[in-house]
Amino acid sequence: MSKQYFSTSLTPEAHPADIFCVETTSEYAITSSGNSTLKLWNAASNDHEQVLTINTAHRLGIHHVCANKELGLIAAVGFDGEISVWSLQDCSCRAVISDPKTAYWAARFSADGEFLAATSLDGGITVWNTASEDFEKCGELETKGSSGLAIDYSNDGRFIASGHENGGLYIFSTETARLLHSLPGHIKAVRAVSFSPLSKLLAAGGDSNVITVYDVTSGEQVFNLSGHSRWIMSLDWNFTGEYLLSGSFDKSLKIWSIEQTECVSTQTESDSAVWAAKWTKTAGTARPQGFVSVGIDKTVRWYREATGG
Repeated sequence: MSKQYFSTSLTPEAHPADIFCVETTSEYAITSSGNSTLKLWNAASNDHEQVLTINTAHRLGIHHVCANKELGLIAAVGFDGEISVWSLQDCSCRAVISDPKTAYWAARFSADGEFLAATSLDGGITVWNTASEDFEKCGELETKGSSGLAIDYSNDGRFIASGHENGGLYIFSTETARLLHSLPGHIKAVRAVSFSPLSKLLAAGGDSNVITVYDVTSGEQVFNLSGHSRWIMSLDWNFTGEYLLSGSFDKSLKIWSIEQTECVSTQTESDSAVWAAKWTKTAGTARPQGFVSVGIDKTVRWYREATGG
């Protein structure tokens, strides 16, 4: 059964350069680009107007951003290889994390906000304790991969997954800090990884143009989702785990039914590559769940499901 979504709002020239990333909370969509600013957009209004700008020190631009509402924190990863952590409450900088021996690339908070994990260009994963004043390093995970391009923390806090430039795809146990699975199926770069809401499945995609879904416990490949014609840059599950949203360099967004294991909607409003897309956080509200996308065209696009009402 197909689903219908329509664009409800768009902001052209939202940033002066490519918009590489978007993160969502119940209050905001947070975007970052090839310049040094983070922009926060009102997720609850119909116009989705810009409400805040955070000027960071990442002069080369920002390519990844993640947020944790519980702590009110945003982490931005810049092309300078550093991570800056910002308070949503007063837009102050809480920490700057750097390592002279490597450059960080992708980052993700744990669901409870107690930890921040990041991949690096040397292939490793570093974990920090967010409760400590100076974000004390509390763990390092070794992979067999090359540059780490993607990372995710499972909602139950038990697993970290990472995707790598050489096709490496790994699941770690946070309880033992040991590698659980080295997952097969990718021989090209893995640019997006995402755990399902119940932490039972992991979706991965990248330069193979195919989304692969794995069972987290067994590490077995469950099914593939094919339909994109170019790199898959972004993956995100809706809050029920019924649908998976993907964004691609082929300029399209696709919504996949996990039950049907097929695409149920394709959005092609963008005339250039999509860098990232995220479902809006609407659980517990009357607003139907939609999504927001960003890309090379510097536009922020908002979508919601056509309810027929």
